[in-house]
Amino acid sequence: MEITKHTAWRLRRIALGLAAAALAISATACSSASGSFDRTLQVSGPVTIRVATGSGYIHVMPGDPSSVHIIAHIRARGPFNAEARVRSIEDNPPIQQSGGIIHIGRRTPNGVSIDYDITVPPSTQLTAQTGSGDLHIANINGSVSARTGSGSIQADDLSNHIVLQTGSGDIRASFDQSNDVKAQTGSGSITLKNVQGLLSAKTGSGSIHVSGTPSAGWELKTGSGSVTMDAGGAHYSINASTGSGAIHSDQPVTMHGNIGRHHITGDINGGGPTVHIVTGSGDIRIH
Repeated sequence: MEITKHTAWRLRRIALGLAAAALAISATACSSASGSFDRTLQVSGPVTIRVATGSGYIHVMPGDPSSVHIIAHIRARGPFNAEARVRSIEDNPPIQQSGGIIHIGRRTPNGVSIDYDITVPPSTQLTAQTGSGDLHIANINGSVSARTGSGSIQADDLSNHIVLQTGSGDIRASFDQSNDVKAQTGSGSITLKNVQGLLSAKTGSGSIHVSGTPSAGWELKTGSGSVTMDAGGAHYSINASTGSGAIHSDQPVTMHGNIGRHHITGDINGGGPTVHIVTGSGDIRIH
């Protein structure tokens, strides 16, 4: 069939219109925007903070005892108006305060990522959670619960009751003093310094390195990886086993039962709280 000039012209117009629509849809689908907000809240007395973000890092540091300072970095991307979503959060930050209880990030919409840098009173009771992102918390002497679905956790000079948990990532923490520490990762290494009191450290796959004083029971467990423990001259009992690996102790061990290459039970420096160490595959070293 012969195509007339008029028909050809119409077909070109249709093709150009379709191409323009496709470009517009693509641009909308890939739209992105960024922004920020900065807020300072006045507080007095005990402070409890709960901060959450679906995607983004959370950094918490000590600051003025009478205020909480929040700096947020916002990113939005997706098929809807990213710019409008960012501006809406800037104008109405997801912060709720009722006296000394503060919620941050509770109303974060889908498709938006927010990073938080927060300074808090040193005695703050803190709960921090992100679906995907790193956590860094330092010098908080109130209880701390820090969880991420995927990301590393860095905690420095914490005190009190501590929970550190990640689905995938390393955990590194040091303690000024502590009475109950739980550290758990699905896949990653765990390094804990100056632990006192109760301890549970578990990883599905990765090494564990712990130093401190087991003044209460400790449990160190990895599915695959080495375990190194440095308790100096502390008094404790040991129950250690490895599925594939050797057990080495620089400390004299008063053995209970038979001595085995893959399992030992005994007392160190006269015995005390029991330290359970288990690895499915890896060496155990006691310093």
